[in-house]
Amino acid sequence: MKASVASVSPVRRAILTGGVISLFAGQANAQGQSVGLDWITPETGVVGVERVIYPSALVGTDVSFHVIKPPHYHTDLERRFPTLYWLHGSGGNRVSLRPMAAFFSAAMERGDLPHCLVVMPNGQRDSLWCDSMDGSAPVESLLMKEILPLVDTKFRTKAERRHRLLEGFSMGGFGAGRLGMKYHDHFGAVSMLASGPLQTTLTIEEGPAMNAALRPLLLQRLFGGDQARFLRESPRGMAMIYGDAVRAATKLRMAIGSDDFTRTANEEFSRFLLSLNIPHAFTIVPNVGHDARALINILGFGFHRSFFDMT
Repeated sequence: MKASVASVSPVRRAILTGGVISLFAGQANAQGQSVGLDWITPETGVVGVERVIYPSALVGTDVSFHVIKPPHYHTDLERRFPTLYWLHGSGGNRVSLRPMAAFFSAAMERGDLPHCLVVMPNGQRDSLWCDSMDGSAPVESLLMKEILPLVDTKFRTKAERRHRLLEGFSMGGFGAGRLGMKYHDHFGAVSMLASGPLQTTLTIEEGPAMNAALRPLLLQRLFGGDQARFLRESPRGMAMIYGDAVRAATKLRMAIGSDDFTRTANEEFSRFLLSLNIPHAFTIVPNVGHDARALINILGFGFHRSFFDMT
């Protein structure tokens, strides 16, 4: 099945990295606690958004995440809801937490986004939604082993893969791609927005000059300096490993702005998915740069509605 592309003369070229990477080297102390990592994010001040703080066994300290509750959640007490897991981009959850919470909340109030629980975990500043090699920032494990089960226990969710959608922007798009395919038995749909880095290596040579010096450091901290490990843990690697399962049962879409500096990489990755016969929608949105809200405003919530309606 071919990808559906909304664009004016899209050009597909070499792979480009996605997202500016800001390194944040947390460490673990003798008690196994994470040091120098920001695990508690602030209240958003947005009506209907609940901050959940729980004691994490994985990091040995309290961890927070936020949940946007749909309208009538506290009045329609018999109703259960699907879940949208939103993975933020590089820079950390503090950068985008409040504006994105307000954005999704308003979309549900208008009826644009189908009523669902929107879960906003904390992926730190530059984790790529992977577990760090030193164990100080087990971001992937926190989401899958602690947060997801807690959400299904604490909130009235429809606790099945066919009711869970995983979506992310930039670094979060990278995370949604890799985790959505790796944990295809947990998520029925995956949305990758302006995702990156989608190149095959993390080297000084491959990618934009603005973060060239940081890429080898990121490679070392997250992947032990092993390029093969980076590739294996990337969305590309996950597609190769779990392609059969994704092909059979995962609703997948990609989207990118026409003016986004990650466009070329996203075009190349779409082409790679096609080479594996993995069905997906791929939309290039005219006159949009690297901007999550601008991208979603034009895309709308048709993808979410079609998946949630299917469930």
